[in-house]
Amino acid sequence: MIARLQAAGVDARDVEGGVWIGVPDRAFAQAALRALGVSAVVAGGGVQVPADAVDAVLAVCAPECLLFDLDGVLADVSQSYRAAIVAAAAAFGVTLTPAAIAAGKAEGDANNDWVLTRRLMARQGVEVSLEAVTEAFEAAYQGTDDAPGLWRTERLLVDLEWLGALGERWPLGIVTGRPRGDADRFFGETGLGALVAASVTMHEAAAKPDPAPVRLCLERLGRRRAWLV
Repeated sequence: MIARLQAAGVDARDVEGGVWIGVPDRAFAQAALRALGVSAVVAGGGVQVPADAVDAVLAVCAPECLLFDLDGVLADVSQSYRAAIVAAAAAFGVTLTPAAIAAGKAEGDANNDWVLTRRLMARQGVEVSLEAVTEAFEAAYQGTDDAPGLWRTERLLVDLEWLGALGERWPLGIVTGRPRGDADRFFGETGLGALVAASVTMHEAAAKPDPAPVRLCLERLGRRRAWLV
């Protein structure tokens, strides 16, 4: 275990009852390891873990790449996707507030905004086919001859130079529930595409929180371990 950890650049040494790992942020390391089911005890300037926890330690202390969600993490979609949900519902006489949308997102299983819009409308007693909801949503988001698309309001939430600095250290990937066309357009409009080594979009794998899209992105990057933001 020690040899594998040290080969990955992890400060590690054998101690009685396990392995000591030197980390700059002990609280973070302890919480992350515990989330992976590993008993981690703060000890000195690091944490102590069982001797068989090498894979978990590598995942926490030596990621091979960084994976990002897109919407709300790298992209400000407050005036695009969220607004398209409101507009789609309004097309059928339903008023949805930002608070109601946020609550629906927080419930989970809400990565697909078309499905979420239909679900929230149904809760107000308005049942409409998914096809009709999708058409209304896309008209608002993509735009029509009479109105520009809400996608034009989207902006980066991070500095490209900062993201580029991360990319010099780790390969960057994006795992998003957006359709491929929407994602590629945002990549091109913002310059983000030049920094991203791989991406996975809607319909290329099962929807999050299923791990399939993350695994697919790792496969495309040729890596095994990542931090997901």
